[in-house]
Amino acid sequence: MSDYRKGFYMIQSIEIIKLHPHPHNPRKDLGELTELSDSIRERGVLQNLTVVPQAPGYCTSCSLFIRGAGKCKEGHDEHERAPCSKWESAGGYTVVIGHRRLAAAKLAGLTELPCTVVEMDERTQVATMLLENIQRTDLTVYEQAQGFQLMMDMGETVDTLAEKTGFSMSTVRRRLKMAELDQAVLKDVAARQVSLTDFDRLAQIDDLETRNKCLKDIGTRDFNQSVETQLRKQNIKKMLPIVKAAIKKLHANKIERSETYGGKYDQIVRRYFRDWNGMDPLVPAGETRKLFYYLDEDYGEVQFFVERPKAKPVKRPQEEIEREKRIAEAWAALKEKTAVSYNLRAEFVKGVAVSSRNMADMLKGATTACALHVISYVSTYDDRNTVFDMLGIDHEKYDPDTTHKALKALKEFGGKVIPAIIYAALGDSENNGYGSGYLKSFPEHKRNENLDALYDWLVSLGYQMSEEERKLRDGTHELFKAQKGSGNDEEQTE
Repeated sequence: MSDYRKGFYMIQSIEIIKLHPHPHNPRKDLGELTELSDSIRERGVLQNLTVVPQAPGYCTSCSLFIRGAGKCKEGHDEHERAPCSKWESAGGYTVVIGHRRLAAAKLAGLTELPCTVVEMDERTQVATMLLENIQRTDLTVYEQAQGFQLMMDMGETVDTLAEKTGFSMSTVRRRLKMAELDQAVLKDVAARQVSLTDFDRLAQIDDLETRNKCLKDIGTRDFNQSVETQLRKQNIKKMLPIVKAAIKKLHANKIERSETYGGKYDQIVRRYFRDWNGMDPLVPAGETRKLFYYLDEDYGEVQFFVERPKAKPVKRPQEEIEREKRIAEAWAALKEKTAVSYNLRAEFVKGVAVSSRNMADMLKGATTACALHVISYVSTYDDRNTVFDMLGIDHEKYDPDTTHKALKALKEFGGKVIPAIIYAALGDSENNGYGSGYLKSFPEHKRNENLDALYDWLVSLGYQMSEEERKLRDGTHELFKAQKGSGNDEEQTE
């Protein structure tokens, strides 16, 4: 906004009929004008509008024809979009700063307004409007994205855009990433309570079409679940060629899923892509037996088998084999959805800060965790190590002062680690869910009071359970319906 002050500017009173809104004003909705109009009617306009003169002898576009601004000598269709050199200006001005004041003044019945007339090129005009509105938080995320993209279309770069608007280059890139999204959907969802953190999370999805699908859920309780699911699929897609290359080096033979259910093979390793760093061996070092593998590209896992010592062959009915296949698929889907739900809970806790408003809920969670420890010993060795990691304590080697160091670190960190420690004490994991049963039968719903208590605490802190999580909790999920009417399955175990 300081650019125009280096050049020509003057202050004068201009007739309202000669003042026209800027066609590239990033703020599309001027909001409620009644209160401002009443103030202007009573006290007048206290702050000058900033305007630029419309260039005489040039029509920016006859489709922008405004009565009183001038006339076109060409006589062509006023809706024609092509620039016209036959335009005769009537001394009109384009508003750069003050669109709300202009609209409110018209409602108040004013006939002229105080204006600062400046010289400013079109790029600087857009940058000025953009900065003016963003500094006052007047723009929606949709309008911010539109404004930054417009300046890029005018030839700006990320560097120059950051310099002109005062934003960091990372912020500019984030806004431009938003501009790639489906603009119609973005405009619809902009009215929701959406944070830029949500858009940053959305930007982690590489595929634009998938990003736009998740955009429809932004600002709803299903958004995190939607993004987490797509990020897991994205990770599987990225890891797939690496896994295949590693399998190829093992000279393992591929088998079908149905072959994993019979008695021909024994499983020796099961690897999930998300848990594999791409460098560790897929099978234990020193394994010399002939290897067979089944690769599940949908759920991102690979299983390795060796041939079981031959026994008397037993022919199994095809119906039984197909049933086992469906059961395995149901368990794989349930495991995936349970893991996604776990990740959502874990990510939520990372963002929780202790305050006077939620201290009672924090203490409630701590009390619940302690009670569960006494009753059911839910805390595991991994939970203990997780707490040590958060406090920066080395737990790989024995140290008689470990507990002392942990307590000292806890005092230094203060409230910042309380939510995470309570969460670790509650013993959550990727296997903590509502499924039960023998792996040769369809999954059945079971009560999980420990997980219920965890969810109740998280919800009290502001966590929003997705529809998927609710159905898994109350047993109405379709995965638990598959076993109904399927006959007597093998005995269920907890």
